[in-house]
This record gives sequence, C-alpha cells and structure tokens, in this order.
Amino acid sequence: MPRVRGPICGKDAMNLKNKILIILGLCFILSVSSYFIIKKMFDNFENLLLEKCRIEALTGARMMSELMEFMVNQKVLTEADIMDTAYREIPGSNPKKFTTRYDKIFDSLIQKIEDEFLRDPDIDFAVLADRNGYVPTHNSKYSRAQTGDYAKDLVQSRSKRNFSSNPAIKKVIEYTGPDTIRELYHRDTGETMWDIGAPVNFRGKHWGAFVLGVSLKRVNELKNQMVIMIVMIMFVILSLTMLAVFAVIPRTILTSDLDGEQSHF
Repeated sequence: MPRVRGPICGKDAMNLKNKILIILGLCFILSVSSYFIIKKMFDNFENLLLEKCRIEALTGARMMSELMEFMVNQKVLTEADIMDTAYREIPGSNPKKFTTRYDKIFDSLIQKIEDEFLRDPDIDFAVLADRNGYVPTHNSKYSRAQTGDYAKDLVQSRSKRNFSSNPAIKKVIEYTGPDTIRELYHRDTGETMWDIGAPVNFRGKHWGAFVLGVSLKRVNELKNQMVIMIVMIMFVILSLTMLAVFAVIPRTILTSDLDGEQSHF
C-alpha cells in the first residue's frame, strides 16, 4: 500500500507558520504603502492646484490696485470716488443690489480683466470685493439683468450685491496679511468651493480683496479616481497573497484535507 504522510508537525509546522506570517506581513506593508503613495500623489496635485490659484489671486490683487491708481491718475475717478461706501439700493432689485460712485466705471474697465481669470477651468469666479463685502462688478456670466425669477437671478445676477453675511467671504475681505487666505465657501446657490483671496490696497489703505472661487470639481474627480485605484490595488495584493499562501502550503496537507472531506460521503 502507498504510504500516506500525516499532518506536518514540529519544525516543519513552525516553518510553514513563519512563511505564512511573512506573506501576510508583506501584504499588510504593500497595502499600507500603496495607500499612502496614492494619497501623497493626490495631495501633491491638490497642493499644486491651490498654489496656482494663490499666485493668480496675488496677481489679480496687484492688478486691481494698479488699475485703481491708474483711474485716479487719468482723472477717470477721484480717490474719494473709489473709497465711496455710501451704497445706494437699486430700486426693485431682488436679491438687493447697490450702486456707488464708481461701480459703472468698474463695469467698463475691470470686468474684462476679471473675466480673463476664468480662462483657467478651475476658477469659477474672480471678483474684486471691497472691505464691506460689496462686489461692484462681477464676471460677465454672473452680471445678467434681473428677470424677476429669484432662483434664476440668484445664480445669474450677482453683480453689485453685498456678500458680507457669508462667514467665508467676511474672513477673506477682512484679511490684511502679506499673502493670501483660503476659506471653504458655501455659496447661496448650493455649490461648495474654495475662496482664495488676496488683499487689495489703495494708497496705503485696505480697500478689500481680490477673490477667486476655486471649483472642487477636479478635486472630487481625483478623489473618486483615488478610491478606485486603492480598491483595485488592494484586490490585486490580496489575490497575490492568497496565491502565495497556497504556494507555500505543502500539497500533502491540501490533498489530505480533500481526502478527509471525501471520506464523509
């Protein structure tokens, strides 16, 4: 009769146990490493995106300061005009809009510059807001005439409104530091985005801020891709781990287990 080996024991069993533990340990290390590598890649992209927008905000703030200085030097407006905060409500507007001594001039000179920033697909809006939250001139796509439909006007007619009631906007317009400030902005139209603002100074006085609304669309798309990549990599690692475990288990154990199961029939 052929000789059948029984279950392994002693030194062989200890070696098998160690091999399996090593394989499981490598599986754990590979899984954790893969997660952190993918997360690091995502974080690097997000940091690059925010850094790009930070530079754009600083550039916009400098351009706004220089343009206001130019308008005064060319006698288009006076310094008092530009510092005007006597907001006069535009009759019949809803949401409420306001006019000042300078907003119509800003419409003709500043809006085109603001719109240039929207060439960046990550920027949803780029506006100059004064220190009280008043936006004299919004981007052209948000400066349509009011229609009487409140829901539509809330989205399409945002110029000449005051946004200081929003906590994120309030923090941005009050910031007077040397660089930029970033706040998560929950817009009254339902979107959530990053607000990145840089202070705008005019003749030594804090006038307001140049504010960029940074869309989270690409960031969210990358987050979804990151989750899919992690799941796929984990599946591959677990599959290879199972194959490795089966590879180190002696065939006699597997065949004896099968024979044992068959003997019950």
